[in-house]
Amino acid sequence: MAVYTVDVYAFFVNSASPRTNIGRIKQDIINANRAWNGCIKFDLKDIHFCKKEQILNAGSISTEKVFRNQQINLLYNNARNTMNNKIGIYVFYLNGKYLDEVNGRRVVGVAGTELIDYKHGKDYKLIGRVLLTEMAGPFTFAHECGHVLFKRYHSTKNTFIHNDPSGPYINPKTKKIDSAHNNDRNNLMFPISPFQNPMITSEQCKIAKLSKITRKRMVYMDEDFDVNFF
Repeated sequence: MAVYTVDVYAFFVNSASPRTNIGRIKQDIINANRAWNGCIKFDLKDIHFCKKEQILNAGSISTEKVFRNQQINLLYNNARNTMNNKIGIYVFYLNGKYLDEVNGRRVVGVAGTELIDYKHGKDYKLIGRVLLTEMAGPFTFAHECGHVLFKRYHSTKNTFIHNDPSGPYINPKTKKIDSAHNNDRNNLMFPISPFQNPMITSEQCKIAKLSKITRKRMVYMDEDFDVNFF
C-alpha cells in the first residue's frame, strides 16, 4: 500500500523519566496520525535521551528568533550529526512550562525548517525542527508538524513560503492577518490547536504530501524505532 510518510526523531532534554518520555512521544505520534487522518503517516524512527547536564529549560529560550538561539542551534546540530543529517522532523522536548514570554505570549510549541541543500525551485532538501514544552497540548506536535510540512518554494514569488493553503487566520479583534494559521476553530492549524478531534482540509493534505520532508513509499508492516542515549 502506498502511503505518505514523515520520519520523526525525538530528543528529550528534560528531566522526566525515560518511561514517561517514551509514553509521551508515542502518544504524540498517535495523535498526529489521528489528526492527519490518513493523509500523512508519522513514523517514529529514533528516541534519544540526554544526560543530566544537557537538560534545557524552556524558560531560558526566547520566542524571538528561537532557532537562532545558541543553545538551540547546538542542540539541533548535535542531533543532526547523531542522525547523519537524515531527512525528517526532529522534535525536542524541553523542561519547563513555557518558552520565555514575549509580549505576554505563553508559547508551548514552535516549529521551523532548515534548507540543507538547494539546486533550484524543484530540487532542494529540508529538515523540520519542533520544540515542545511540558504544557504542549495533545495535538500541539501535530500542529507544529503542519507548519513544517507547509514550507515550500513558491515559483511565482521566487521565495519560500509556509502559508496555510486553506488560511489565513484573521484576528477578530485586531483584524490582523496570519497566513500561517487557519480561521476554523476546529482545524488543526487554528492558532491554538484544538484539544480534541481536529480536522484538516483537502488543500492542507495536498500541500503536506508535496513537502520535501514527506516520502511516498510502500509499507507492508509496522517498523520499530530505536532507543538511544546521547
